[in-house]
Amino acid sequence: MPAEWEQKARQKREALADKIPSECRLPSHLIEKAKVTDNILGIPRESGILSEEELTITENYDATALLERLTTGQLTASKVATAFCKRAAIAQQLTCCLTEIFFDQAIARAEELDRHLAATGKPVGPLHGIPISLKDSFNVKGVHTTLGYVSFLDRPPLSVNSPMVDLLLRAGAIIYVKTHLPQTMMTCDSHTNVFGRTRNPYSRCLTAGGSCGGEGALIAMRGSILGVGTDVGGSTRIPSFCCGITGFKASVGRLPFAGQTPPGRLGLAGGIGVALGPLSTSLRDADLFFRTIVSSRPEDMDDNSLGFSYIEPPPLKHQLTIGILPEDPEFPLQPPMYRTITTVAQKLAAAGHRVIDLPSGDLPSLASTCKLAFRFFKLDPDRTPLQNIKNGGEPYVPSLSVLYDLDNPGPEPTLRDLYDLNVAKAQVAAKMRQAWLKSGVDVVIAPAYQSCAPLHDTYGDNVYTVIWNVVDYPACVIPVGNANKAADAKFTRDVAYTPAYQPDQIEGAPCHVQIVGRRLKDEVLLQHAKVIDKILAEEN
Repeated sequence: MPAEWEQKARQKREALADKIPSECRLPSHLIEKAKVTDNILGIPRESGILSEEELTITENYDATALLERLTTGQLTASKVATAFCKRAAIAQQLTCCLTEIFFDQAIARAEELDRHLAATGKPVGPLHGIPISLKDSFNVKGVHTTLGYVSFLDRPPLSVNSPMVDLLLRAGAIIYVKTHLPQTMMTCDSHTNVFGRTRNPYSRCLTAGGSCGGEGALIAMRGSILGVGTDVGGSTRIPSFCCGITGFKASVGRLPFAGQTPPGRLGLAGGIGVALGPLSTSLRDADLFFRTIVSSRPEDMDDNSLGFSYIEPPPLKHQLTIGILPEDPEFPLQPPMYRTITTVAQKLAAAGHRVIDLPSGDLPSLASTCKLAFRFFKLDPDRTPLQNIKNGGEPYVPSLSVLYDLDNPGPEPTLRDLYDLNVAKAQVAAKMRQAWLKSGVDVVIAPAYQSCAPLHDTYGDNVYTVIWNVVDYPACVIPVGNANKAADAKFTRDVAYTPAYQPDQIEGAPCHVQIVGRRLKDEVLLQHAKVIDKILAEEN
């Protein structure tokens, strides 16, 4: 007989599956095909579930383009919501990307928006009719938030929305699904005992990333074109590069974090703040989202919001100074990413920008800073995330051993440790600021990881993303090409790759660059990132 936790988890999965409309259920031969096929991006079209108009709606537009058609009456919110609900249902059956489905509420909301536009001739707000997916940690009135913990399954839904949800609704958005994440929300594999493992649409053997892995897979499948996540170590950016989409981490306090269900304990003084950001199919959608939310007075709902609105960046300089972050010697770039960073630097220089290599001696050590970050993450003496797992009687997922020594809690952190860690963090931030000013760069190009998406449970340390959380610099990830054994061969070096370089397994996986700006200069970063993205898109 299955253990009690297994029965509870199965019941939750069955309840979720029951919310998929019968007309959206994939035929068994496509389910079986997905089990033995790596790239499944074409299955939604192959399924025949979506009409030609619904395929056009979900495949041909980003949110900005869709918004124009919605506000001018070329498309109704009802048609758009229906199309994305159907496609999200398909994506869920293929990738295990969702935790909560509330399509009926979404369609009712869309009909309400259509009535408003017909009666007034005006949209409800700057996101009128745009379907937006949410990481599971955001609370939606009347909808469960479990975070994939068995021990949270008996909790009732909350009676209020997270502030972010209220701001999105006020702006005219449609909320329709919540998405999967890792056990404890602190690993880079979106895998829980309740919902299973989110698979990467590019390959069944590669991770979809974490902690917003459900968002990454859903958006790659075009079951969403705009989602919202959180980021304390790379959580919006890692799934974005793994799944070949765009991800943006704002500076802490620019977007409202309040009112979420935490995976662990709140209340740490100092430490590393949790940032928020969108995952999307374009940088202009990230800008649209950011502009909308920061201009909506989030400080009236979140005491930690900084309280200043969108700041129009100064006129764009003709020539940017772009710094290339050196690789960490402990985590050398694997051939696909070494080729990508090298090629991107060459293309930006050819476009007339000043591209310089940042001296490694001027910068904080990425590996050491990552170790510092994880000391912060493990300060809770009660190890509350692990207690949440134990309270449900469920086992740990494999990737959790990267973060915790599961068998040995070690010495309990002290208040002296917190003081020392905050001093060390300030030193890292000061060194980064000094290096930035000394070099005169406008923006920094870096990898978000030393490889493309790695195999399940092999991600390891997130040295190339968590550094920007420690210093609180905004950062975004954009897709740039794909792994290609033939092109990558000449970029192979005699170094110790971590994890092991496996060209056959990652063939065709998306490559990427990470673009980083100065703290609280989010608008300037987005402006510069769009310039870089345009150059790379034209070259491709």
